[in-house]
Amino acid sequence: MNYKIFCDESNHTYSDTSDLMVIGGIICPSEQVEYVNRYIKHLKHKHNANCELKWTKLNNNKKVFYDELLEFFFSSIDLKFNAQVVMGKSNLNHDIYNDGEVDKFYYKMYYFTLLHLLRPQNEYNVFIDYKDTKGGKRAKKLKEVIHNKFQSDIVVDFTIIHSHESQIMQLADIIIGAIGYKNREDIEKKSEIKNYIIQKIEDLSGFSLAFSIPQWEEKFHIYKLHTRTN
Repeated sequence: MNYKIFCDESNHTYSDTSDLMVIGGIICPSEQVEYVNRYIKHLKHKHNANCELKWTKLNNNKKVFYDELLEFFFSSIDLKFNAQVVMGKSNLNHDIYNDGEVDKFYYKMYYFTLLHLLRPQNEYNVFIDYKDTKGGKRAKKLKEVIHNKFQSDIVVDFTIIHSHESQIMQLADIIIGAIGYKNREDIEKKSEIKNYIIQKIEDLSGFSLAFSIPQWEEKFHIYKLHTRTN
């Protein structure tokens, strides 16, 4: 089987004020990607929501659009989501564990995000949102690590794009943003539309976004990593 995985992240840079990081991805069979992208565009046109989907640019007047978008995701057997949530990222000692490079930890979390979605003897193209000029080098290393893990019994390639190029990546941004917002402890969560979307995701998934979801759940999975100071 051939799949495409669309990944995004939230609060991933060291300079972010938030002390958490979320990396997540949506996987879709390659032959269904065009249909999914077209359907999301259809929903955008239907609800006059034609701008890029972003958690930071939600519209209070588009609740029905977000309802139909999330209902489409959760009703589609072809779409699955996984995320890694890092709590207390300021506790990380990158000098000891990551050779002093913050990016090494960032891509370690990418590895674990993907690991839940990958299966032997399949082919995957992983689409990563453009972060900086180091992306190509890190993606190459990540590819090597994955091939070693599966003893080359898998094909994985990486493509770096901008989020506006993919409707599925934009959907991932919304879900990741909701997870991050739910788990932040440094802000007052007063946004009506953000809380509305979080509640919608929790209702459709049957799980709270504040906790890890059991490993056997394949449709919608979250793993929370709590870092320690020692």
